[in-house]
This record gives sequence, structure tokens and C-alpha cells, in this order.
Amino acid sequence: MSGVVNSKRKQLLRVPVIDLDRVSDEEQLLPVIKAVLLQYDTFLLKNYANKAVLDTLLAGLATTDLPDTNQGFDANFTGTLPLEDNIWLEQYISDTDPQLHFDRKCKNESLNLIYSRLFKLGLFFAQLCVKSVISSSELRDCISSSHCATKLTRYFNDNGYAHDAADAGATMLPTGDDFQYQFERDYVTLLPTGVLTIFPCANGIRYKPSTMAATDNSWITIDEPDCLLLHTGTLLVRWSQGMHTTSPLQIDPSANIVSLTIWPSLTTPIGGEGDGTIANQLLEQQIKAFPKVAQQYYPRELNILKLQEAMKFIKELFIVCETVLSLNALSRSTGVSPELHVLLPQISNMMKRKIVQDDILKLLTIWSDAYVVELNSRGELTMSLPKRDNLVTLTNKSRTLAFVERAESWYQQVITSKSDVITHIPVFKINKRRSSTNFKTVSGNKVQTKSSDTNALSNSRYLANKKENFMYKEKTPDSQANLMDRLRERERRSAALLSQRQRRYQQFLAMKMTQVFDILFSLTWGQPYTETYLSSLVVDSLQDSNNPIGTKEASEILTGLQDILPMEISVHQVDGGLKVYRWNSLDKNRFTKLLEIHKSKQKGDQDI
Repeated sequence: MSGVVNSKRKQLLRVPVIDLDRVSDEEQLLPVIKAVLLQYDTFLLKNYANKAVLDTLLAGLATTDLPDTNQGFDANFTGTLPLEDNIWLEQYISDTDPQLHFDRKCKNESLNLIYSRLFKLGLFFAQLCVKSVISSSELRDCISSSHCATKLTRYFNDNGYAHDAADAGATMLPTGDDFQYQFERDYVTLLPTGVLTIFPCANGIRYKPSTMAATDNSWITIDEPDCLLLHTGTLLVRWSQGMHTTSPLQIDPSANIVSLTIWPSLTTPIGGEGDGTIANQLLEQQIKAFPKVAQQYYPRELNILKLQEAMKFIKELFIVCETVLSLNALSRSTGVSPELHVLLPQISNMMKRKIVQDDILKLLTIWSDAYVVELNSRGELTMSLPKRDNLVTLTNKSRTLAFVERAESWYQQVITSKSDVITHIPVFKINKRRSSTNFKTVSGNKVQTKSSDTNALSNSRYLANKKENFMYKEKTPDSQANLMDRLRERERRSAALLSQRQRRYQQFLAMKMTQVFDILFSLTWGQPYTETYLSSLVVDSLQDSNNPIGTKEASEILTGLQDILPMEISVHQVDGGLKVYRWNSLDKNRFTKLLEIHKSKQKGDQDI
């Protein structure tokens, strides 16, 4: 039943396909493109006349027309750049406006032929996209063959066809079935900044449907090698004024992917005040994509972008702290300020990342009076909202707005200074003492003690030390029996502590079994899954929970589930010690009953 549901879900999330045999001229395509862009940011082109020629050229790129790895990457982000895992990036930018100079040209014949075909097709569909979602008459005519810019990008896998050699990784299960190792692809996330990006082959690409949230780490794989893929960029979204939205793409660099992004001329203003031109937006995107190159040519701009990310984080952190402290103040009956280490787990949970004490102190660097942070009698930092008069609260601006204004003012002071731009917000230094009232009390006690000692000394006629202060009692040597008793007591305590830790660890694994069972239940049953794949899937799925686990714990939980459900879940060990799991249709009610029996049996063993 679950397989049928998954197949229906894939059909619902299928990328829209435009068949060029049915619609080809502009009058027919314009309403189709408009209808597609109202719901999607990605679509496929089928039955393109030159698709066979493109496939031949793409095959030649992987075997004969190799990239020139000696030219390097220049300040225009053009040339060849080595990436990880023997992957090379080749990129060329061109602009029809003579004000911007991109001197490095592509010398690869096959790549130039691919560019000429993609440019004609991409420019045609870019103009259709602009006419479909942009209402401004000036912007609708902003892109043409004489007023445009392009970025040709090519990924080259120097390892050859590593993923095609799957037969080398095949093995035979004890049941007689063939098992193929599923190599996981390393995808790179891209957010094109132009009007349109075109891929000559829709393979090795994943997209995010409009029905999924931007923060949801869910992607749909596209495997349509007989189609071309087109994806809209952020510039089209900006100019559409809300009629269209786009999302990132993920590509597999090892699949030798080629793409072409199209803009109007890079000197074209984006439109907003202080937004600059398209060239500024492209430069920012390239700096974020290639920080090592930017560190060499644009160190100040790179530091400013890093500081902007830090400012974005600190603003989000302030909003979360306001929520947590407000809820804490409502739930506490006493006026005692909560300790900071007690608040950090809740703040981390809401921020979906680990927050430490230094992150909180950075808030005070922006606004020193934002919170009351001080040491309590136990030497722990406490944090609370400052006391405010109700009348002041009603008349003054909100605390969030006040913090944002202070943050922007602090940011402007940093980037306008002539010194090097810092990439982080400094940590506010807390005075290592208690509040002023307590300090005065302690100081007064010290003064009073000192005066009484002075009077006592003045009454005595001379200074002397008592003889008893320098006489020590003889230490009684331990007998052999006492020493053995202490060793046995220490061993007994160590064994009890170890047993307690093991008992709590087993209870923790049993508690996590239900969550891991739900993950297995969501997968397609009857298929082989390696222990490595399942462990990594469990770790990733539970990393945002209150008690995340590691691969070792995940492996032990999988073994425990197989012990509880031996008839449903089977495990086989292949050559090399790799475990392969396979299960039949799982029943949640049956698992719940067996898990309770397992827990009660554990408890009984512990009592014994």
C-alpha cells in the first residue's frame, strides 16, 4: 500500500513538461509559460530538434574536450577552478555592454557549440518568462540578443564514470538475490540569480516543489535525460512583484553538468534604492559561491558578507530570547532570574542550532542594556528582562525594533571604518563580581572584621604562636584488612556505577526504538538496505530532536529492532562484514506490544 502512495505522490510532484512538437511559436507558448510560472519555477522541454546534437557534444566533453586546468580563476570568476573529489569547474561570463570587460573567452570548441545552441533557446524562453510575469513595459523589453549577459558553467568529473561502475560493487546476498551498492551523490545547492538558467540534460538535478517549505530539506530528483531543464532565477522573482517565486536547485557535480544563465546587461539597475546593478548582485553571489577566490581578490567584500550573516543570526537570536524570557517570566512565581545555562537548551531548540553563552553575550555588544545579565551567589550567569514602566512600554517603540536599529547603526559604523572589517560580533565582557549591593555588604563585613582583629592585637602585649598549633597527631597506619576492605568497596561502587550507566543507556535505546521504527515504516518494505545507509538516515532524521543519537547508537537500535521483530526484519552479513537489512510489511500495533514486553523484560533483569 505504501508503494502505491509513494508512486501517486511522485506523479503529483512531477515537473511540468512542454512538448515542442505540440506548441512551438510564441503565441502558443506565451499562455503556457504564464500558466506554468504561476505555480512552478522549473519545467522541462521535450522533443527539442537539436537534442541529439547536444547529447553528442556533452558526451565529447567528458572524454575528449577536457578543461584547461592550467588557466586558473581570475578576478571576474572566469576560468577553471579545482573543487573537491577531483571535480573541476569551468566558467565563462560575457556581456554585450562594453563597460564591463570579461577578457577570458572559452576556447573549447564543443563547449562553444553547446553555448550557441543553448543561448538561442534560452534567450527565447527568457523573453517569454519576462513577458509572462512582469507587468512593467520598460522591463519587458530589457533583454535581447544585443542587450544581455550570460554565464556558462561546466562541471567536469576527473574520476571518470565512477557512478556507472556499479557492477563492481555488486554482491550476492545469502538468499541468492543480487544487491547493488547505492552510491550516494554529493549534491551542490545553487540559487541562480538571473532570469533563466537552462540545462541541456535533465539528469543529476534535484528541485524543491512549491508545496514544500524553503527550510524543508526535501528534494525531488529529476531523471529525464531526453529533456532540457529550465529554472527561473531570483531576478525574475524580483521584477515580477510577487507574481512568481523560485527556489534553489541541487546538482550533482560528478555528472558533468553544463548550464547557461541569462540576464539583461549587467549594467542594468535592479530597481530598488541602494540595490545597485545586476553586476553587484552577481558579484555577491559569486563571492558566496567561491569564498577562497574571493579571499584573494575581494577580501573586504567577503568580510562584509560574513558580517551580514552574523547580523542576520544575531537579530533572529534576539527575537527568540525575547520569547523565551517572556514565557519564563510568566511561568515563574518568584522574582529570581533564571540561570543562563538553563535557558540555553530551549533557545537552541527554537533556533535549530546550538547556542552557547558567548552568543548571548554578543547581544549585549549591540545593546548593553538589552538584558540584565549578572553573576548569582553560585557564580552562574543569570539572565532576565529589564524592568520597564508600563507607561514607557506603551509610548516607546518595541524592543525588537529598538534592537534592529542599534544593530544597523553598529553595522554601519563597522563597514564605514577605514580599518579591516571584522567578520563576527565581539563578545561582551561581564564584570566578574556580584551586584553592587552585595559587593558593599561583603566589603563592610571585611572592614568590620579587620577592625576587631586590630583591637585584639592592640590589647595583647606581644605576638606569639601557641605550641599546640605545631604539634601533629601521629597517623595510625592502616592494616592489610582495612586496605582490602576499601579496595573491595571501591570495586563494588565502580561496578554499581557501571551497571547504572548501562541500565540507563539501554533505557535510552528502548525509548528511541519507536522513532527508528517509524523511519523504517516510512521506507519501502521488501527492499535491501545497508546498515550504513539506515544508520546515517536515522542520525540525520533525529538530529533536530531533543536527544540526537550517533551512528553507533543507531546500529544498536537496528539490532534491537531485529531482535524484537525477528519474523518481520531480517539481517544478512555480506562479504566484508557489511550488514544488509530487509523487512516485510510492518505492523505498528504489534510492535508496540512487543516493545512493552521487551521493556518489562529489561526491567525484570535489572531487578534481578
